[in-house]
Formats: sequence, structure tokens, C-alpha cells
Amino acid sequence: MRRFVAGRAAVACLVAALSACAARAGNFNTIDSVRPRIGQRGTTVEVTIKGSYLRDAQEIVFYRPGIRVVSIAPIGEPPAEKEKAAHWHPQLACVFEIAPDCPVGEHVFRVRSLTQLSMAATFNVTPFPAVDGVEADKDRGTKDNDSIATAMPVPLNTTIRAEIDGRDTGDVDVYRVPVVPGGRLTVEVDSVRISDFTHGHGEDSGYDLKLRLLDAAGRQLAANDDNPLHVQDPLASVRLPEHLPPLADGTPGTFAFVEVRRSTFSGHTWPYVVHVGDWRRPLAAYPPGGPAGQPVAIEFRGDPLGAFTETVVAPAEPGTFGHVADWPTPLLLRSSAMPNVLEDAAGDTAVAALPAALNGVIAEPGDVDRFRVTVTKGDRYRVRVFAGAIGSPLQPRLEIASPSADGQTATPPIVKYSADREDRDTFGISAYNGSVLPEAIDPSVIWEPKVDGEHVIAMTDLGGAGSPTAVYRIEVEPARDAVHLVLPWTLYWWEAPKWASFAIPRGDRWTVNINLMPCQGNTFKGETEIVAEGLPPGVTLVPNRVPAGAGKWPIQFEAAPDAPLAGVVFSLVVKPLDPAVKLASGMQQNLPFNNKPGGDAWKTVRLDRFMLAVVDTPPFSIEIDPPPAPIVRGGELAIPVRLVRRDGFDEPVGFQCDWKPAGIGVPPQVVLGPGETRGVLQLSAEQSAPLGSVPLVVTACTKDRGEQGWHGDGQVRVSSKIVPLVVAESFVEFASEPESVRRGERKKMIWKVKHKTPFEGQAPVRIVGLPKGVEVHEPLPTVAVGTEEIAFDIEGTDDALIGLTKDITCEVTVTQAGQAVRQRSGRGFLRVDPRP
Repeated sequence: MRRFVAGRAAVACLVAALSACAARAGNFNTIDSVRPRIGQRGTTVEVTIKGSYLRDAQEIVFYRPGIRVVSIAPIGEPPAEKEKAAHWHPQLACVFEIAPDCPVGEHVFRVRSLTQLSMAATFNVTPFPAVDGVEADKDRGTKDNDSIATAMPVPLNTTIRAEIDGRDTGDVDVYRVPVVPGGRLTVEVDSVRISDFTHGHGEDSGYDLKLRLLDAAGRQLAANDDNPLHVQDPLASVRLPEHLPPLADGTPGTFAFVEVRRSTFSGHTWPYVVHVGDWRRPLAAYPPGGPAGQPVAIEFRGDPLGAFTETVVAPAEPGTFGHVADWPTPLLLRSSAMPNVLEDAAGDTAVAALPAALNGVIAEPGDVDRFRVTVTKGDRYRVRVFAGAIGSPLQPRLEIASPSADGQTATPPIVKYSADREDRDTFGISAYNGSVLPEAIDPSVIWEPKVDGEHVIAMTDLGGAGSPTAVYRIEVEPARDAVHLVLPWTLYWWEAPKWASFAIPRGDRWTVNINLMPCQGNTFKGETEIVAEGLPPGVTLVPNRVPAGAGKWPIQFEAAPDAPLAGVVFSLVVKPLDPAVKLASGMQQNLPFNNKPGGDAWKTVRLDRFMLAVVDTPPFSIEIDPPPAPIVRGGELAIPVRLVRRDGFDEPVGFQCDWKPAGIGVPPQVVLGPGETRGVLQLSAEQSAPLGSVPLVVTACTKDRGEQGWHGDGQVRVSSKIVPLVVAESFVEFASEPESVRRGERKKMIWKVKHKTPFEGQAPVRIVGLPKGVEVHEPLPTVAVGTEEIAFDIEGTDDALIGLTKDITCEVTVTQAGQAVRQRSGRGFLRVDPRP
């Protein structure tokens, strides 16, 4: 362990300690690290943020209240050389004022600069005084804290901020705490849960720590590596023996020792936190939730001094919530819009009516809990289990059985012991199916009874285990229509503001592609509109209309020229165009941390709201006009693009289509060099492109500023307005019989013409794809209304490539509204034979 120093005097040391992280990250992240990782509520903490493109940071915006940013400033001065100054990425020195009533746990924030909104980062809050871990200490005359003899002394009810280093022999950190014989000692380690490393090769295992509690003689009192409550982060709570050995050096008092080390070797240095105290540490709650907005008596289980009961008021908004009393990390509970039903320990439990939340405990190995419910054929219920999702050790096995003809329980038609992430309405969590999510073991099914009458919902442990903390909750409610808006979707490495940031340039606009994901049990397939709630002054969401069945859609925000530069947390809501239709709407932003290639992120930051910021006026704008002519199936259309430069801006700018309508081909990024203001967006349409009007939008970004890869940090980005692009049926359809030509022969290649969309005038036609050495003689044919056949005068030269050529096609150019629209059609075959 190294000493972690939060004060500004140690900034230089912090820079050196974090340089390795910067090398691995490669400046892909706007935020690479936040140090320290935790602070006590009711105190002011100096915080250093390291990342890229933060030098013009203006504001830090948190997703929930409790922390006020007193100050924010770059550390150091930019280099004198212009080239070096352009690539200067200073750290930020910040002061966080944590309110006395600030919720403990994780707080997510973003940094707003003049040009962008950073990726998400986290800071944590503890109820206890926070001290920095010290290894070599002159005051206590030690060179390390690797043993009982050299352990760092800390008082009870303290949070220790420390680091585990990557020495070859493996770092071990030992802390000495005063205890009361026969009393309680509780220790929790936060490592994976506070990790702010995004993506790398093998760094994730460096966060995997294990814990031992020892007496002064080195005897083990308790140990933990992984657990259901905190997964990879260890915790231990133990009732101490009535007699504990004294310290070997004769120091008065009674002490226990906390030992932290890695589970597997890692050569990297990562932060961790240890909470040490005598507080209660329940491992489960029964029942694990209650009706929304109502008080419920809950028995907290698993504390070494015994269970205890307290009344908890469930939040008015249904969902999972964290409950904290005198312990430092939340215990997850459920708030639900349905009454509680508690299992009858004497036998089957009769459920008076549905919907209901069925609560129970698989307390002994082999236990099976049964709930009898009466349902009607044709009803649709969502049956969702909460066990792993709330930290229970239960591996749930869910059965739903229908009655047989003789009234006995028939073979269960539904048996489930896991769930896909989509079945639990969790989307975009990772590119590898989110298999490390605790709720992945919790079944969730749509149940449609096939007969009227009594059915049995049964719960047991998949492996036959049992424990007093193996609590569960089965929420049974009518399946409902619901759609969640998800952003981002494609990334599993790290968050990319280039694709998923709501940074709106003042006096301009920005467009983001949002995913619309139907939730489990959804049957709604109608048209919708996405509306925004809680936008800052001067910002509007352009009205939109999302067609039925669309899984992704572009939405555009505009900021007025006088819109205040600020960041806010806001909501997006999906609303049916038919006001009589009921549709539940939600939001998700699931961001991976501690990730690696080929595997799931060990940690995911989950957000249920979005953040938007108004950024500075850009020095350029990008414009397109609605195309005067449609693009036809199998055709191409050139869209003029205008770059408006302002205030002497003369840098290169790239433009592209981040939104790609179905069946429409778009080119790669087109770069306009210094001084250039005109470009062309060349579109193509597949033969099967859906007919009708689709949105078309172009985004543009600086090429000399910012990261130019996938991430796009530091770029100035703008968007054109969304304009309608009409996809129409092709003008004509060409067809020909297989043809042959000899070397030295001249003949006609005939194509039949089928008219599909009327047009005016004569349209020239050329043949595309002829083999080498076959020439076409002018004049080329044209088509007009009524043309039934065209012919090309072809000749096989002595250089003509002998053999069969496929995929010969015709290209017709039709002029509509002054714009040339090209269309290709037909598939011809031509065989070239040698001279006789």
C-alpha cells in the first residue's frame, strides 16, 4: 500500500502515480481517474480529476443532490510552445462540499467544458471519518504495514482510503483497530464497486481483493473473498471472542487486525476503501420490500449479534432502492405498486388476489415454498423474481404449475432458473450479454395461464441449499406495455461522447440516435413521439414522430443563441400518438467500468436519467436542404452540403451521416479542407429500401481538434437540421436474356423496359459491368414514357475477355426538379466467345 494524499501539495506525486493509467488509456477518456475515491458527508474534500480535454472545464454536474462543487480549476500552466499547448491536458483541482444529509454510496457526475460534456465519472460518500492509508510511517517507526507488528492503527468507525500496489511479492495491508471482547467487528472493502478504470487488458483482476480478520496472535477470526451482497468486494462481520490476546509489544488495550490483499496477482496499483467499525451489518432483509409509499416492518438478518426489526418507508416511486441505517453501504430493497404476501411457514400460502409481491425465505436445504393463486385463462402476468438482484445467496428455481384434471398439481409447464438481460428490461449493459450481472440468475417470465383456476407458484434453491438470509421476492403483476429509451448501445469498452452525448452548441443544434427497446411483455407497436422534460432555458427538442416498430431514431436538440451555458439532468419520455393508449416509459444508460476485451465489465454504472449541457457557440455550422427529388430504389442521389464558417475559422471539418435510414447507403466521412465550404453527400438506395419519407441529417466535427477515433473527445460537433428524404419506387426495371458475342463481332444487346414510376422527358441509359474488351458504340439509348425496349450496340474486340460475365446492369439518369437522380436496374449475362 502507498500513502494516498488528497491535498494539493501532493499533486505532483499524484501525477506520477497515475501516469501509467494515462498510458494504458491512450487519452481515450475525458476522465481517467478521480482521487480520492471517497469522502465523508458533512465535510469538504479536495479532489483531483485526471483526463483529457478538460482544460476549459466550467462545471461539474451530479445526477443526484448532496454534493456541491465549490471550485474547479486546471492544475499548472500550458506550455509556451503553441504545438505543445494544443495537446496539453491538465488535471483539475476541485473542492467538493458534501452535505451532512448527503446519501451515502456512489454519486455519478459529468464535467461540462466549453465544448463538450464528459463521460460519466463517480465519487463515493461515507458516513465515517475518512483517513488515508499510510505504509511507511516515521511516527510509528515502520517501513510498511504488511504485518501485525507494523500494522497501521485506525479508530473504529473509520473509512480508510488506500492503494494496493503491484510489487512482485504481492502487497499486503494490515490495520490495527481497538475492539471490545464479545463485541462486534464489521469490515467492508470497496474495490470493484469504486473502480473508475474503464477498459484494459488484465487490469480488472487487480481490483479483486480478499479480507481476513485476525487477533493479535495471528489467529483468523473471519475471512471473505466473494459474497452475494457485494460480489467481488469482501466483507466480514463477526462477534469477537470474550478473550483476545494482548499485543506482543505490551501496548495496553484489546485489538483486532484487518488484513487486505489481492485474490490474484496484478502488477498494477489500484485504489480501495476499507470501512472498519462496530456497526450492524445485515446481509438480508425480510420481507425485502413493500408497497410503494407505505411503511413496512422489516427484519434485518445476518448480523453476528442477531436479527433486528425496523420500519422502513418504501419510496413512492416503484423500483429497487438502497436502504442505509448505521452501515456504510446500501442494502437493496424493492418498492412495488402491489401488496406484500408473506410465506406461510406451516404450508402452502394462499394468495387472495393478484397483483401481489410474494415474499419468502428458503431457510433450510431442500425447502420449497408454494403460493396458490387463482387466475383466469387468457390473463397475461409478468412474474419476476428478485434474489440475486438484491444480494440474496439464493439461486432461485421458479416453477409455475397448472392444475390437472383431477385437481392435483400437473407437470410444471414453466421452470426457470435464470434470465436474459432483456427479460429483466436491462439493455446495452455490455457486448457480452451481461453475464456478470447479479440479476442474471433471477427468472422473469410472461405467464399466460391456459386454464381457469388455482395455480401454484413454487420457489426453491437450484442447488438445494438454504440459509436464513436466502430471501426472495416474486412480483406478479399484469404484463404491461412499456418502452425504454437506451443510450448508448454499441460500446462495451468505454463511453463515447461522440455518439451518446447531449452537448448542445449554443445557437446551433445536435442530433443523437436513441434506442427504443420494448420491455418484457410489451405488445405495443404503434407510432410514438419522444418528448423531453426538465430541459434548461433556451433548449428545445425538435418535434418528432417515431414510426411503429422503430428500434432506433434520431432526435435533435436546438439551443438558442442566448441559452445559458449550463448542465442539467433531464428526462425523455416515449408517448403514443394515440392518447387513449397506455404506454409506460423509462430510460437507461448503462456504462461499463473495469472492462476488458472478450469479457463483461466487472462494474456497471446504471443511470435512469440523462444529462444535457449547453456548450459554447461553435465557429461553424453545417446545412443541408430537403432534397427536391426522391431517391429511388436501386438509385443514387447527391445531396449538396454547405459549411458555414464564422469568426475566421478555417480548420478542416469532416461531415458524415451518423444516422443511417434503413436501406440507404451513406458514404464514409467527407473532409472539407481549409477554405472549403461546399461538399456533396452521395446516397444510394437498395432495391428493397422501405418506401416513404425518412429523416436525413448530417453531423460535422473538427479534424484538427480532439481525438479523431471512435471516442471523439475534444472535437467541436454540430448537426444539420433533420430534413425529409423520400424513398420512391424505381423509375424503370430492365431485364435481358443471356447474350453472347464473338471477338470481332458487332451486335445489339436488347433490354426490356418495365415502367414503375412516371417521369418526364428523355432519360439517357448506359450499360455498366461489361467485360474488358467489349465496347459500346454511340449513340446510347434513352427511355421515355412508353419505351418498351432499348438496345446497346456492342462489339467484341480481339482483346475481349473470353468467358461468361454476370451482373451487367443498366444505369438510367432521370432529371427531377432540376436534380439528376441515377438508378440502376437489371442483371444481364454476356458470354464472350473466340473467333470461329
